[in-house]
Amino acid sequence: MASHIRHHLFLSAAVACAVVAAGTVVALPAAAAPAGVTTSLPARTTSVPGAGQVSGSGQAVVWRQGPASDRLTHSWLSVAGGAPQDLGVLAEDSEGVPVDAVSVQGSVVATATSTDPNGGLADHVTLRHLDTGVRETLAVAYDGSGAPENERYRAQAGDGILVQQGYQNDASDYRVRLVLRTSDGDRVLLTDDEQYRVLASDAGGALVLRRTAPGWGYRIVYADFATGTTVTVAEPSGDELPQGMEFTPSHFGVIDGATLTEWQRSAPGEGPATVTLPTDKARWISDDTLAWYAWSPDGNELYAMSRDGSTAPADLHGTFQDISVGDDGRMRASLFRPDVDAAIQTLTEGRVSKAAGDTTTIPAGPARLDALSLSGGTLYNADNSSRATGVLLSSALSVGASGASATAPSRVLAYSNGIVHHTLATAGHRVLVEQGDAYQVYDNGTLTGVPLRLTTSGDQVTDFDGSRFLLSDRTTVFNGTLLLYTVATGSSRRVPAGSVLNGGGLYTLAQDGTSSWSVRRADLATGATTTVATVDCAPAGLQVRGPWILLTTCGTPYQGLLLKTGTTTRTMVDASVVAPVLGTNMLYTYTKDAAAGITLNAQVLGVPGAAPRALFAIPSRADSASAERWAVDREAPWAAWMDDDGVTHIEWAGTPSRTSAATSVPTGFSPNSDGSSDTWAPTWTYDRPVAWTLTLKSGSNPVRTLTGTATGGKIAPLWNGRNNAGTAAAEGAYGWTLAVKDTVTGEPAADAVGTVALRRTVPAASVTSPALASDASAGAVIPVNWAAKTAGVTSYDIGWRVVTRGGTGEWKLGPLQTWRNRTTAKSAVFGASGSPVGPTPGLTYRFYARAHDDAGQTGAWSAASATGVPVDDRSSVLSYKGTWSSASVASAWAKTERVSATKGATVSFTADGTKLRIVATRRSNGGRFAVIVDGATVGTVNLYAPTTGYRQVVFTHTLGTRITTHTAQLKVLSGSTAGRSTVHLDAVMVTR
Repeated sequence: MASHIRHHLFLSAAVACAVVAAGTVVALPAAAAPAGVTTSLPARTTSVPGAGQVSGSGQAVVWRQGPASDRLTHSWLSVAGGAPQDLGVLAEDSEGVPVDAVSVQGSVVATATSTDPNGGLADHVTLRHLDTGVRETLAVAYDGSGAPENERYRAQAGDGILVQQGYQNDASDYRVRLVLRTSDGDRVLLTDDEQYRVLASDAGGALVLRRTAPGWGYRIVYADFATGTTVTVAEPSGDELPQGMEFTPSHFGVIDGATLTEWQRSAPGEGPATVTLPTDKARWISDDTLAWYAWSPDGNELYAMSRDGSTAPADLHGTFQDISVGDDGRMRASLFRPDVDAAIQTLTEGRVSKAAGDTTTIPAGPARLDALSLSGGTLYNADNSSRATGVLLSSALSVGASGASATAPSRVLAYSNGIVHHTLATAGHRVLVEQGDAYQVYDNGTLTGVPLRLTTSGDQVTDFDGSRFLLSDRTTVFNGTLLLYTVATGSSRRVPAGSVLNGGGLYTLAQDGTSSWSVRRADLATGATTTVATVDCAPAGLQVRGPWILLTTCGTPYQGLLLKTGTTTRTMVDASVVAPVLGTNMLYTYTKDAAAGITLNAQVLGVPGAAPRALFAIPSRADSASAERWAVDREAPWAAWMDDDGVTHIEWAGTPSRTSAATSVPTGFSPNSDGSSDTWAPTWTYDRPVAWTLTLKSGSNPVRTLTGTATGGKIAPLWNGRNNAGTAAAEGAYGWTLAVKDTVTGEPAADAVGTVALRRTVPAASVTSPALASDASAGAVIPVNWAAKTAGVTSYDIGWRVVTRGGTGEWKLGPLQTWRNRTTAKSAVFGASGSPVGPTPGLTYRFYARAHDDAGQTGAWSAASATGVPVDDRSSVLSYKGTWSSASVASAWAKTERVSATKGATVSFTADGTKLRIVATRRSNGGRFAVIVDGATVGTVNLYAPTTGYRQVVFTHTLGTRITTHTAQLKVLSGSTAGRSTVHLDAVMVTR
């Protein structure tokens, strides 16, 4: 696969090219950075070293420290009993050769040097005793010629070494022997072979793969150093070894499937024993633990169980490497724990031991961060450190009154193969990375969608929105297009070069005529295409974020154009240093200074008074092949850069934001000294310390100005209703404007505006309704109207009461009940749909209104408006005598009338109330009737009228001021003239 270095997000590549063209960049020291709201992440520390870089025995381990940004030299460190020691450079400075092998047995560290870059061919081995500090050198006669007496270092053997030594036998055939070399001399262990490979060794013996002569056969043997005994352990048919080896202080042997064949080291000559293991997966075996790797989406996971099966297999979690069994018979593995120093963990009974002293922590050093990426307020970086595979880490960024902060880095995903590549692109919680031979998208660390396999070299991701990405490869470059790839389905199609993604749309540039160009948006869901902007200059370098569009070139070289959709706003942007970058409501531009190099500037868009603000000087790369050590967030106002020490500096580039949930702005107040809402006390809460100015105006005339500083972000002014001169301001509505600036950066926030009402008069309302429901309609409903009596009324409460008769026969006015609450209507019909009750005939309903105004005041309930609901002529409370007939009349109350032309006919009823009303129909044949109350005639009514009038109150009589019981009777009299003798009775109402 081609090198990952060529794969960059388009904007980063464009910026990188422009930086190179502009000249050498000098990193600005952190102390000299412009004042801002910043935080930092400490230098990322080395996690677990790669396989072969850790060696250990007991509590002594040795490892090689990884580099930071490919700048630091490698060194060797050790820990013995938990106390770190710096071993310094293990090879002599004058030798000019690297250290190729290192091991630890007991407290002795063996290091071998060689001129062979492939390692293992040393010309001497240095032994260091960690407990005493004694150091000795054992020579190895390696010259690469292959001649007799040529020696090759094969392994450590306690405080000695194992050397393969060439010689000629009696037949002049070239043969090799395995020699144990100590400061006391050499002792031959094995001889007459073609080659040796030491599989495991310690101070007591070694497991050796022999290439036997003649014919290059294979045999694995155990050589006991004390007795010289040699035991054949296995005879593989080729160079493929058994699946696992056992080599503990007490035993040695081989694993084949679930069968372990083992010998006792104390008596290697005695026959082997066969042991059936609980699993056929074991690849490493110690006195009490079996371990093996199993594949998972996070990479190879280490599984372990007890040797006797008493604990079940379990995923130990974490990235374990370099598994070995120490000379104390215990299994250990190097472990990468995200954001924690690397460690050598001891396994006991198939689990990571929690016992004190069973973990050796490797002091961490600076690691290499391959890439920085920002998206939606999350910082991503790819950590390669010194491992063969790496991880992608993320930190959540936030800003508040106390400044900016970043969470400790946590692992998003582990790379399954290859080294950590650049983070190609990020979009919120999704990341696009090159892993193996494909572009893959991870959503919160979980692989999602269909990977895109790499088929060409020179490919380049130009944009990514989380669901799709644009790719420029060799094919698309040649035909002037981009590949639009949909992650969820794996589908792709070609789109015009220069296209960008934003908000579910694909934006492209098109020429409309000889001097007109347009920016077009194709909806990726529907396919609908619209023109969102037009320009009269030749555009290039399209960027889109929200309503903002940036053309990094528009007609004139190094001159960009910023515009906002839906407006005529056009702003020229300087692109002479580096092509500007458009973020969400943010524009990043660049300036160059001879001393400070190229500085990144940020300008908040859409906020009057916001100007470009210097953030930091762009740091140079670690080397020409490395990713940029800085990034900007195109979704949120953040930028970050890494210094030479590996510290990541993060700068907030935005303006203070209001927290809507903590904002309270009353619409009015009433400074009338009644103890309620005498002051206007709005609150606005911002996420930053701010300086503020509140201006109140009547029309265009300033009335009052208030200022202050909110260190915690909460603005809480008070206006007492007086103007700047201290006198009372007039009643009415006042416009207000709140202007806010960040006290640290000086950046303005968007102004807040509104109106507030000042009222000193308590609001009042009136209510009207007909005296009788029959005055308004033929049905039992009551139209009610209400209105304001003062200025500034915004809503009303409408209540009602009714007199009812209790069980003791007493009539009593009931409690006030709510019919309408804070309604803005001016009328309603009581008894229509939504009414609390249906009006009952014979009862009187009283209605009340009260007003709320724009100052937040609530007035008193108004005087009542009473409406009676008449008793229909068919009611059982009416008793008829004489000749009466019933008639259906659509316009009459309840659509009926009771009719009589018989002199002396009567209708009688009991009148419990304060006022009597008779409802009848006037007609051209109308007759007369008398009204008799408590035996006395109180009036005579003539129902004649030249035109018919329905539901007429033809008689009213006051019965008293208190509700008492009366008898009432209507008696038909003789007609006044011939043809005028008919009485049309409609209803009777007694007000209570």
